[in-house]
Amino acid sequence: MILWIILTIVFIIIALLAYFLFIPIAFYARGDFDEKSFRVVLHDPLRFISLRFDTSLDEKFSLRLFYFFKTGRKKKGDEEQKDKKKKKDTGDGTKEKGKKKGGLKNFVKKRLGVIIKSIFAFLKRCRIHVSNCDISFSTGEPDSSALIYGGIASLPFMYGKKTHVDVDLMSDDPFVRGHLKISGSIFICILLYYVIKIVVTKGE
Repeated sequence: MILWIILTIVFIIIALLAYFLFIPIAFYARGDFDEKSFRVVLHDPLRFISLRFDTSLDEKFSLRLFYFFKTGRKKKGDEEQKDKKKKKDTGDGTKEKGKKKGGLKNFVKKRLGVIIKSIFAFLKRCRIHVSNCDISFSTGEPDSSALIYGGIASLPFMYGKKTHVDVDLMSDDPFVRGHLKISGSIFICILLYYVIKIVVTKGE
């Protein structure tokens, strides 16, 4: 009896893992970079997991699991948490935090080319529809700005009457302006593949 219960639990876990890995996850995203207003919604077909991020709501972040468990993060709590962090970030804590940020920055810097290429390779394998897009941007560096712009130009779904993207290669300051509205679906298994690829790639 106990063996059957254990096998049933294992089967359910494997089935759920396979479900989330190979079933398309639907998403909707809308952003206005000038107004700093963003909304992102993700969910699976059966809505076992539903995630929402909306800067216009009091509860900016909301996550629901299997219809029963729900968690969120409110704007008021953000200010309190920031105050607590400021109080904690003194002495050795500041040094440790600086080391962590420096380590992440070096990781990204060494693998920037691979990260950008992997992101666009992943996007090509997703089902994405752009409803409206009018964006101008710069990373502050001509090389990386041109690399990102080239990646955007390689995406099939970025060619449309309501899609317009400009890059500023002369700006020394990074910026993103404009608005974007997209929807579609992604596959977690493909996302994991590119994340692992970035991690195992040796820095240049």
